[in-house]
Amino acid sequence: MSTLCDCCKKKMNVIVSLDDIYDFIKPRYERTADPKDKIQAKDMYNEFVKTEAWVLLSKKEKRIWNKRNFINALSENFNFRGDFKERVNQNGTTVRSVFINWRKK
Repeated sequence: MSTLCDCCKKKMNVIVSLDDIYDFIKPRYERTADPKDKIQAKDMYNEFVKTEAWVLLSKKEKRIWNKRNFINALSENFNFRGDFKERVNQNGTTVRSVFINWRKK
């Protein structure tokens, strides 16, 4: 369930489209068939913040693309929708916002 209103989603899609996010993820991460491969969305966001695309965004655009909105956009993207889990138990601890079947290249 999305926490963003429709007008915010439209603004986000104008600034950086969901396809642009997939283009960011595709060369850095790969989909596998192994459910043991997991990557946290916060790690993806931390890498996104280090890219040139992030540097070129204005302050207003950077506020729109905070970690929560980035994770929401990824979880709603049809390329990742089936692989996104809000919470996963791993070795007795709960890990939040995880993409199953994905690993870093």
